[in-house]
This record gives sequence, structure tokens and C-alpha cells, in this order.
Amino acid sequence: MPGHLPSLRSRLMRGSRLASVTLIGSIAVVGLDAAQSFAQYQGASPPAQSAPAAAPTQKPKAAPAKPKPAASKPKPQEAAAQAQSQPTQPQAAAAVVAASSGPSSATVEEVKVTARLREEKAQDVPLPVSVVGGKTAEVQLLDRLQDLATKVPNFVPYITNPRTSAIAIRGITGISGGADGSESATGMIVDNVFFTHVGFQWANYVDLQSFEVARGPQGTLLGKNTTVGAVIIHTQLPSFEPSATVDTSFGNYNHFIERLNVTGPIIPETLAARATFYLEKSDRWIHNYGTGEPGVLDNNRWGVRGQLYYTGDLLTDRLIFDRLRSDETNNFGAPAFNSFPFYANGAVDTPFSTTLAKRLNLPTTSLNPYYPQLTKLGNLDQRTTGVSNEINHPVGEDTFTSVAAWREFTLHPRNTSSGSISSSGGGSTLGQNTDIAATGYDVYVDQYSLENRLASPKDETLEWTIGTYLLRETVLSQNRQFYGPEASAWFSGNPSASPFLLWGDTSHQNGIARTFSAAGFAQTSWHLDEQWTLTTGLRNTYEIREGSDFGWVNGNTTAAGIGAVQTALGGYSFFDTGGQTQRTDSLSGLINPSYRYNENILAYTSVARGEKSGAINTNALPLLNSSGQFLGFQRLITHPEVSWDYELGVKTNWLDNRLIVNLNVFWNDIYDFQSILVDTRFLDVTGTPLRKQYLSNIPQVRSRGFEFDTRWSPIDRLWINFSGQATDLRYVSFPQAAPSPDWLWPAGSNVNGIAAPLFVNLSGQRVTSGVSGNAPFSPYSFNLGANYEQPLGAALRDYGYALPVSAFGYANLSWFYRSQLSEPLSLYYLGQPSYSLINAGIGLKTDDGRYSANLWVKNLADARYLIGGTIGSNTSPGTVTFGPNTPRTFGGTLSVKLY
Repeated sequence: MPGHLPSLRSRLMRGSRLASVTLIGSIAVVGLDAAQSFAQYQGASPPAQSAPAAAPTQKPKAAPAKPKPAASKPKPQEAAAQAQSQPTQPQAAAAVVAASSGPSSATVEEVKVTARLREEKAQDVPLPVSVVGGKTAEVQLLDRLQDLATKVPNFVPYITNPRTSAIAIRGITGISGGADGSESATGMIVDNVFFTHVGFQWANYVDLQSFEVARGPQGTLLGKNTTVGAVIIHTQLPSFEPSATVDTSFGNYNHFIERLNVTGPIIPETLAARATFYLEKSDRWIHNYGTGEPGVLDNNRWGVRGQLYYTGDLLTDRLIFDRLRSDETNNFGAPAFNSFPFYANGAVDTPFSTTLAKRLNLPTTSLNPYYPQLTKLGNLDQRTTGVSNEINHPVGEDTFTSVAAWREFTLHPRNTSSGSISSSGGGSTLGQNTDIAATGYDVYVDQYSLENRLASPKDETLEWTIGTYLLRETVLSQNRQFYGPEASAWFSGNPSASPFLLWGDTSHQNGIARTFSAAGFAQTSWHLDEQWTLTTGLRNTYEIREGSDFGWVNGNTTAAGIGAVQTALGGYSFFDTGGQTQRTDSLSGLINPSYRYNENILAYTSVARGEKSGAINTNALPLLNSSGQFLGFQRLITHPEVSWDYELGVKTNWLDNRLIVNLNVFWNDIYDFQSILVDTRFLDVTGTPLRKQYLSNIPQVRSRGFEFDTRWSPIDRLWINFSGQATDLRYVSFPQAAPSPDWLWPAGSNVNGIAAPLFVNLSGQRVTSGVSGNAPFSPYSFNLGANYEQPLGAALRDYGYALPVSAFGYANLSWFYRSQLSEPLSLYYLGQPSYSLINAGIGLKTDDGRYSANLWVKNLADARYLIGGTIGSNTSPGTVTFGPNTPRTFGGTLSVKLY
């Protein structure tokens, strides 16, 4: 290789710091300091400020309006450097790599991003993407996904506990509510590592560099294939400039957050390190009344993250280790009201309170979700460990990237004593001081992945990326149910039943899901001329999925004891489904033409196809009638899910970049949509169906709508953000949906001989969380925010501090239209009314970045919104599930840069 070419190390050392940035087109970096909050996509690339010996005051040169197809090729060593300054990413991703607007500027000058593996202006990226910068997240305490969602349109995470969480883009989550053998429709990529299981989402992101939401199927540029979009998170890299920062926050409910971030060189200009630690604790805000036991919904978690970053002449290597731990009482489904009074045919239903009195001789003492009476709750012990390594190396004029990773997730609900009937551990659906049974899932996930990519130089007429992706994952899901002293009477319906038939027994289901995935992908961008660009991508994923479920009982294994367990479980006790294997080829593709009308207007459209292989039913059950006759097993693996997505958008900027308006319409058809359904194929000896939940497919679901993203600077240093969506989410074809409980009257309540229906037709109905496996969705929502910074000069001179300071403030409002929580055809509407989440803060900081103090309030309107609910039955009260955001909290944060 020619000796006169600069080394990769020297190339990186020429990087310059980013100036302050507040807007980059539709890719809105919502931050106060772009040097800390620019959005970096794919690759272990350090931002300019993390480069060795970066020049702190040097401003980057303005970029040309559009890269010329005939531009000269970079030199080989420069190509490797571009893998750092120009990271790779999914097709719907972008990263800010340069800007030049100081804090007093009202406009955003030349800004470059790296979308589709090349540098370009943000308004040149023909993709719907939203980005939140790391500085904004730090100042506004946006540590979790639900916090960051207040900045992003059409993105709603439902983070209720480590196992049952879900992320919705345009209302689609994949299977919500705890299906360990399924994949989310939304991918999660953290520092270029794809996370498979939803448990990996359970984290605080305290060293955030950028948070990005990419809409539409992904997979033709990197990572694993997804069907509706991806969340991409980048954390801060090690720096060769020594630095240590401590942030301390206090709030009501004894809320305490401590964050420590230390970085610096180990070997100057060659090896740097970063260590990050956080600790968060708070009191429970739902108290347990009448039982003497602690309440629910607290914070108790910590995490540590260590990194090494090596820069050689022709190689960069980033090694990351992280460990996360939480031990909290969450996943609270609260008893809220007695069950419905009448069936849909007019027959009278036996209310839950009557059943409770008849079976256990107990009164109904509390149906208030804020004053529950729960017994023997347990914390959910969650632990995540991960290691990843990313290498970037030039190969001639191209750049080779390799990302190898391992992650482990463990969940153990500590409800090992009998408690109220619960879901996933720690929550209760009965209350009333009952001691019937406690259910929990012990989950273990082991994930290995390896991704290799080769990318061409930028600024070529034809740019390309090719790569391979390998994944091996094992999921162990153990459902265990512990029986208490009241279990025998409850399940048998006989208050005189001996408590020792079930007391102390435990029933188990051990589900196993294994996945091997191998994929090849390629994407090209062809600059036809100065106005037209055509981007195309293709991916084929070959997957082998294996699943099984095994059931067993320990404790009282006498004939009477086993019979009591079978009564409690609906007929089964010991079983083995045997293994089942599915082999699939999943095809993903992208066609994305764009046309630049002039320097202010870019129009684009795209057609994308995404596919994911079948979900594994780790809770597959044998079906037996009341005579004990075996009728068959539930299906172990569902059909693959296919998504076709169509986008049409325009990006515009006006008033010398003071006003940015970006609009996008979308149409997304999903076929064989994976969900939790109810199996009604088999009938009991009485002729009634054996209704058991299992994973299966809905023929077709459609999400279509409109999104907008605007930013406006009416005066210097003030930016106003306004974004939102209107989405129509419906079942296009769902002819055999499970009826809601009010449509399931017993045979003795038939009117004119008409029995309860086996299923109902939900085709054409809106998607609601009343159908198992779906998350609630608001068809209309918007985010409105403002941030302002005012230099004060040496305002603290009289108090002994002569250096300049600045005041800052922010306010954000996220509004959501009402959503339905009950089944679409239920006679009893259960819904969440429209609500708003309001966050605000004011503070003072020194201009040298050494000190910062601010006062903040989150959820100012004290919105106690719901994300789930049931109308109950004669054996269960109606319940509600609170959203992941806490009630109104307020406090203060002090940040000190130690050196």
C-alpha cells in the first residue's frame, strides 16, 4: 500500500468538534449541543468529538449541496477512516456528522448526515426517521424508552415488565403480553447489535449518544430483518480526552438517580476507555392496603458499562461489556370493578363477588386500583449481560466491518410463595386478600450473533453494501404456578374441599425455542443524475426454528393431588409436545427512488417488503375433554409473517432554514400477522369448545396514515417542534376471532336455543388491546415542544464565579387521542380517554460545561393513563393496567464535570 497515504489514526486525529445543532430536516436531533447529541448510525464510528486529539474550536467546512456522482474515490486508508466518521446503518437511518451553528444562531447552516452509507445533507435523506440527541436525553432525564417516546411521533413503547414489554411503530408491536418464542415486529439495535428478545429492552440508557426510530421494514443494509421498523441506539464512545462527570437527581417518592461517566486514554492516541454506572431507586406509588405487605410500581435498578476503543494505522476496534440488574415490583394488573352483569344475549351473569363468596366465603373488600389488597407479592429479579466487539478495516478502496456479540437475559419472579392469581409474577388479578395461586415465568435467553459487511467508497455514481448475518438464540421459558391453601376450594368450587389437595403443589411448563438464522443482504444507491437517485436492496434470510413444551407437577403427586391439579389447569398435568422444526427462507427488499426538485424540496417514495419466520408457542398445551380424552396438541410454530410497506413523502425547508416541514404518508399491509388467539377447534363432551390461548396468525392487518415533522425558529435560540400522526389500524381479514367474555354465555343461559358463538368476525374493525396479543393504540397523537437558551454572561460574578453562564429551559407536551382497551364487539366499552403527558424544566449551566443545575417536572398534569384492561368474568374482577410512566414527579438535577 503506498506509504504516502495517511494512516487511519492520523485520519481520525484530524476530526473536529461539532458545533451546536438543533435541526436536521425530518431527522430532528432534539438537543442543545449537537457535539453531544448527533445521531450516529451503524458502525463503531466515533463522532468527531470522540476522535483523538480533536480540535475543540475548529469548525467543519460546509458540505456541497449534493455529492457529485463523479467525485474522486477516497484513498484506501481514508476508506477505513470513513467507517468511523461515516457509520453504516439500516435504510431508514441517518446520523449528523457536521454542523456549524453557534448557540446564538437562529438558523441551521450546512448539516451533513450519513444515510445509506454516505455523507449528505439531512434533507437529502428520502426516509421517515426521527432522532433524539444524547444531550437532550441527559438534560431532560430521558433514560428509558417510554421517556424518549415523548419526542417521537407514531412510536409507543409498552414497557410494563421485563418479559411482557412491546414496542409499537404505527400501532404494530408484534405479539404483546409475553410470548417468549416470538420476535417483535420492531427491531432493536444497540451499538450495532440486534437484540432479539423483548427482555433486552429493559434498560436505562444513561450514556446515550443518539436515539433513532426508523419506520418501515428493515434488513437490506445490516442486522436482522424486521417487518415494521427499528429502534437504533448509539452510546457514547471512549474519548482520548480525559473526562469524568457525575449527575445526581432527587425527586418526590424518594426518587434518586446517580450517574457516573468516566473516559480517557490508556495508551495516548491508541487505546481509550470509558466506564459508565447508574443507580436508580424510588418508593412504590401504589400502596398495598390491609395486608401489611409492600405495594407495587417502584424503581430499583443499576447498570454498569465498560468500553475499550483501539485505533491503529489500518484498524479500529471497539469492545463493550455491560451488566444490568433490576429488582422491582411491577406488572400490576389491578382489580378495578365487579364483572359485567349481563351476557350479550341478555342472560344474567354471576358477578365475581358472588363467586368469591360462594367458593371461599370471602367478601369483596377492594375494587379500587389505587387501594388494592394483595397477598404475598414478589419482586421481578432481572439480569442482563452482554459483550460485543466491532472491527473496521479498509480493503482496498472499500471498508470491511465485523460485529460479533453475545447477550444473556435472565428473569426470575420472586413469587415463590402462594399469592393471588397473577401474570408473569408480581401482579394480581383477584386481590381481596385471597391466597389461591401465584404464577410466574422464569426466562433465560442466550444470544450469539456475527455480522460482516463490505461497503464501497462514498460519492460514487453507484454505491453499494453487501453483507452476511448469523444468529443463534436459545430461549427457555418456564411457567410455574404455586398453589396456596385456598386453591382447592377455588378451583373445585367446593368451599369444604381439603386445602391439602393443592396447597404446596407446583405445576410447571418448560417451553424451549431455538433459532438459527443465516442471511445475505445487499443494497445499492444509483445516482442517475443531479436530481434522481434510485436505492434498491435485497435480503434473504434462512432460518431454522425449533420448539417444544413439557409439563410436570411436583408436590402432592397422589392420584387425588394430580386430579386436583388437572382440575385447576383444565385437564392436563404431565405432558410432552415433542419437538417441532420449521425451515423458512424470508425475503426482504426495498425500492426507493427520490427526486430533488430544488435545494429546498425533496420528494421520495418507497416500496419495501419485510418478513419474519414463525413464532414458537412455548406454552403449547395438550387438549383434553372433561372425560380426560386426549384430542391433540396446539400448534407449536406459527406461519411466517409478511409485510408490504408503501411510503410517499416530501422534505422541505423555508425561511433560510428557520422552518422545516416534512410530510409522509404510508400504507402497510401485514399478512399472517402473528398474535395470541384462542383455539376453538376441539369440543368438550358437552359440545362446548375447549378455549385455550395459543400463538397463531391473523390473515391480514393494515396500518395506513399520515405523519408530519416540523421545526420552527421564530427568534434566535428558540426552537419549536411539532410532530404528529393520524393512523388507521384495522383488521382487514380476521373472520375467526375469539369472542369477548360477554359473548361466552354458558349452555344453561342459551336464549331460544342459541348457543354462544365459537368465534366472531372482526374483519374491518379497529385493532384494540382487548384482543390478546395486541397493545392499545391511539389513532391520533402529536408532540409539541420548545427549548430556549439565553446567555447571561458573568451573571454570577458577585457570587464568586466570574466565568459566563447561560440559562436554559424546555417544555414538551405529548397528546394522545382515546384508545379502546376492550374487544371491538364487546357490549361493554373499556377505554382510555384522551390524555397528555407534559414535561418541563429550567436550569442554569456554565458555558465551559463544568456545572449544570436544573429543576424539572415530569407528567405535570398527573395523567394516570391505562394501557390494558379486562371486563372480568364470574371468576375474575374487571382489571386495569397502568401505563409505564409514573404519576407526577418533580425534583432537581446537579451535574458536575470533575475534569
